[in-house]
Amino acid sequence: MDSDTGEQNATPLETLNDELQRSRSPLETVAEEAEGYQPILVTPQTEWKSYPLLVEDSTRLRLAPSLERALRYFFTRRGKDVTEISRSDLLIVLIYVIALETGLIPKGASLPTALRSEKHHCYRSFDKRLVNHFATRLPMEWFRYRVGPYQFELELLHEKAICSNLSCTLVALCSGDLLIVNLLPYHGLKASFSSAIPISYHVPAVNGDRLPLCYQYLRGLSVKVKNDLFVPFRNHMYKFIPTISPSLQGIPPEVMLKVFAHLDNVSKKKVERALITTP
Repeated sequence: MDSDTGEQNATPLETLNDELQRSRSPLETVAEEAEGYQPILVTPQTEWKSYPLLVEDSTRLRLAPSLERALRYFFTRRGKDVTEISRSDLLIVLIYVIALETGLIPKGASLPTALRSEKHHCYRSFDKRLVNHFATRLPMEWFRYRVGPYQFELELLHEKAICSNLSCTLVALCSGDLLIVNLLPYHGLKASFSSAIPISYHVPAVNGDRLPLCYQYLRGLSVKVKNDLFVPFRNHMYKFIPTISPSLQGIPPEVMLKVFAHLDNVSKKKVERALITTP
């Protein structure tokens, strides 16, 4: 009796193989299987602050939607067994999404039709619609035809630019467990911006089933990549865009509170003095 029951409850070998194969070749809905994943229920009472917006808001339970889309897109189109995908590949996907958040897009990419009439607001650096649009348009040739270091081109588009080529080349080379990333502007600067990223520290595993488990400590990494690479490049490129910088007095108080949260005491006092309006 016990033997019969055991045979009835036993999992067929074919089923185990199917499950294993599924984990190695993730489906389009693999994000729904991520540990702790819950679809966002949109209601008038939805607390949007509890959901990740940027890469730096991601956790081991939930990735930012843009990063989740890009990672799912990568896994389903890479054309390799998950065991053949390197951690550095996932780090490049992450850097790509961070670049989108900073206002960069793949060079030569066309903008969505709905955004062409209002493209490139003079002070826009983050546009959620553009980030989500390009998250599912990750250029897979960056990975398929790579020989040696990663190398791809990004650009900062702006309708008021006096220089037609606001683009750069990003070159990344694996050296042991470090990913050495260099960003080389095409215009106005001979030097490059560089950053060194520990791979295993931020990409502990390549997990096609549970996407949030692929990354960790993203808050510090996102800030580092932006500060080392993309923000300095963007600031450099704005020299070739004739716009008037906004004044501190015109920044909303709720935004200034977030700015103050990242300043030390000395910097806070300097900003407070700058905010004082003279009669």
